[in-house]
Amino acid sequence: MKTKTRLNIVKFIKEKRQARPVELVQALNISHQAIHRHLKILITDGILESRERPPSTYYVLAGVPDFSQALQWFRAERIEENPLATVCETRDILTARLSHLKAFVKRGLPIEDLPLVVSTAGEIGNNSFDHNVGQWRDVPGCWFESQITGKRLWICIADRGQGVYRSLIQVDATLQNDQDALQTAFEKQISGRALEKRGNGLKYVKNLILGGGDRGLACCSGGGEVHYGDWGVDCQRVLTTGFSKANGTMTLVCWGLQ
Repeated sequence: MKTKTRLNIVKFIKEKRQARPVELVQALNISHQAIHRHLKILITDGILESRERPPSTYYVLAGVPDFSQALQWFRAERIEENPLATVCETRDILTARLSHLKAFVKRGLPIEDLPLVVSTAGEIGNNSFDHNVGQWRDVPGCWFESQITGKRLWICIADRGQGVYRSLIQVDATLQNDQDALQTAFEKQISGRALEKRGNGLKYVKNLILGGGDRGLACCSGGGEVHYGDWGVDCQRVLTTGFSKANGTMTLVCWGLQ
């Protein structure tokens, strides 16, 4: 990337998170033909990626997923009705969505990693239902969204529930705050469902993430944040870009593709 025009294209997209060609034409005051020529070079160089099909195509920085809609849903003051496509309102819908993850094998997910990815996403998603019965902020269920960018599979799972601290403080009064509760959830055997002998779920998830060098996870709940794995910092960077403190939990998982 040597020209000033390409530098300006990347700068614009970095600031706006995404851009359509017509926006770049207007912002940079150059022709459609020139914009498309520069965009093609930037994609070939691995700097940008295109999303959607014409005429709805837009461009983003390569390797950076866009979960802005999930973040907007999570931090909204109130939701009257869930989006139809991305929110699993029941556990049965979540289970069905998990089965669709097998489609990513054709897009580079190693076949031997498929059950690990399903287990990871399933445990996180099931927590949304297990710990929030009767405690939703407004709408029930969990946001479930997956993307591929930069040879990585990204899975975002979020809920508008009571959050990890309020769930665990019921069984461990020594927990001090959101950060303490979130670290405890991933590091120790503990469950907000006090009468059940459970609590290893998130420890199991953490161990799966730490079991390979091409994986990562970040989780935010209230004011708490944790990340695990070689790519955990990348997940945290994406998650906290638009994250604001709120009851509920949001988790981002990253898994390498071949």
